[in-house]
Amino acid sequence: MKQPLQEEHRLTLQAAIASAEKHCSGEIRVHVAETCTRDALIEARYWFQKLGMHKTALRNGILFYIALDSRKYAILGDQGIHEKVGQAFWDDVRDAMHPALEASDWVAALCAGIAQAGGALATHFPHAGASDVNELSDEISHSA
Repeated sequence: MKQPLQEEHRLTLQAAIASAEKHCSGEIRVHVAETCTRDALIEARYWFQKLGMHKTALRNGILFYIALDSRKYAILGDQGIHEKVGQAFWDDVRDAMHPALEASDWVAALCAGIAQAGGALATHFPHAGASDVNELSDEISHSA
């Protein structure tokens, strides 16, 4: 599954995030790591806090965490969105991403997951029009 985080990957993921966020007031971020030595969900929680994703006004941030070398990934939604969709939704997103990840296409897997998450955000947190503010950067964060 390992591929370096190339500029084309970064641009593709940022475009997927922008497309998903166009229809909602939620915030989506992606963190790409090379390795993960502990449970991916624990690592995702760490990055969720480090990236300040818990500071959105409606607590509707979603983080996609993936560790390429370790072949681990997790999706973490903040309290506001989690209360609306429940654990079964996150399991569905994870399961929908799995085939592309098994085929070593982690960018396609993330884009599919982002689109699915964006749909849920649009349903529960529709775009607020001109008053809507992008609270978090769409930049793809990365760690070794």
